[in-house]
Amino acid sequence: MALNVGLIGCGNVVSYGHRPALTTLPDVELVALADVTEARRKIGQDWFSLPENALYADYHDLLARKDVQAVCITVPQGFRREIVLNALAAGKHVLAEKPIATTPAIADELVRAADKADLIFGMVHNYVYLPEYKLMKQLIGAGNIGQLRVAMMHFLGVIDNPGAAEYQSDWRHHMAAGGGVLMDMIHAVYLAEWLFGESANQVMAFVDALEYRDRKPEVEDTALLQIAFPSGYGAIHMGWGEGVGGVDLSGSDGQIRMRYQQDQTSGFSRPQELYSVDKHWERQDYVLDNMPTHMDNIARSFTQLWEDFRDAIEEKRDPVMPARAGKRALEIALGAYLSGLTGRVVTLPLDTDSPVYHKGIAGLAEVEAWGGSRTKAAGLFGVK
Repeated sequence: MALNVGLIGCGNVVSYGHRPALTTLPDVELVALADVTEARRKIGQDWFSLPENALYADYHDLLARKDVQAVCITVPQGFRREIVLNALAAGKHVLAEKPIATTPAIADELVRAADKADLIFGMVHNYVYLPEYKLMKQLIGAGNIGQLRVAMMHFLGVIDNPGAAEYQSDWRHHMAAGGGVLMDMIHAVYLAEWLFGESANQVMAFVDALEYRDRKPEVEDTALLQIAFPSGYGAIHMGWGEGVGGVDLSGSDGQIRMRYQQDQTSGFSRPQELYSVDKHWERQDYVLDNMPTHMDNIARSFTQLWEDFRDAIEEKRDPVMPARAGKRALEIALGAYLSGLTGRVVTLPLDTDSPVYHKGIAGLAEVEAWGGSRTKAAGLFGVK
C-alpha cells in the first residue's frame, strides 16, 4: 500500500531533492501540499500534478486530512517547532529538513514528542546516501584503514545559493536561520559523526565573517571546527565562497582521500577521485557509481532517503538518520559558535542551563566573550 504524504513548504530544496523522489517512487504518493505563498503553491501544483483541492495556505488544513499518513516539513527551521508538534499530535509521521530546529531545547522537545506519540521522525540528512560517502563508510566498516582516527571534511567552497524568491531569498543570512554557513551545510557535521559511528563529546572552533564582513553580517560565513569523538577526531573547514573541497580520512592502518571535480565542495560537484592508501603505501583507486551530473546524485540521495523513511514506517524502526541525529548535529554546531565566542573547548551535549541551549545563537549575547574572539570582532549573532 502506498504511503500518502503531505508536503509543508515548497521551497527550492523540493525542486531538486524531494520532487524527484516523490514523483518516481511507485509506493510513495504526494497527495497534498501547503505553503504560505500562493506562487509556491502553484509551482508545487505544477510539479506534482495536484488538483486545486489538494493545495492549502494553512498547513492545519493539510494535517486534518485523514488520508495523509506522513508529512515532509521543508519550511525554514525557525518555523518548524509548531508544525512538527501539530503533525505528531495529528498522528502523522514526520520527515524534516535540516537542521532540526534553532535550539537544542526545541529539538529535545520534538524528539520526546515523537517518542511519546510512537511515530517515526526522520531527518533529511541525505548526504549519507551520496555514493562517495557510502563507499567511504563501507571501506571504514571493512577495516581497510584500520581504526578511523581523524576525519577532515573540507567544505570551503559552499555555494551561497539563494532561497525561494517568492519567500525571502536571503533568509539564511539572518538570525532567524539559527546560524550561517555551518547551519546551512550542517551536512558535514552529521557526516563526521556518521563516519565515526559514535557521538561527539567536545568541540572547539573559530567562527568568523571573511567573505561578507563588509556587509556587517548577522551570521558567519566561515567556520573551522575540531570535534572530539571517543575514538578519534573530526575537523570541519567550512565557508561560503571559493575554497578547498573534499575529504581526508586517516586510520591506524591507512588513509582515504576523496576530491571533487575542479576541487569543489561536496554537494556542488561530482567526485573526481577516491582512493585508499594502506600501511604499506599501496594505493587502491575506486570507481564511483555516479549519475550524469552532481544534481542527479543529489536527487538519487533524496530518493534513497525517502525509501528508508518509507521502510522505517513499515518496519516500525528508526530511520538511518533519526531526529536524535539532528539534535546531536545541532548541538555540535551551536557548541562551535559558543567556542568561537569564548575561546574555549565546549563539552557535549550542551549544558541545559546554558542560554545557548534554550535560545540558540540569540543566547550568545548573554555569554561572556573572550577578548580575542573573531566572532565578537566580526559582530556576529548580536554580540556586542
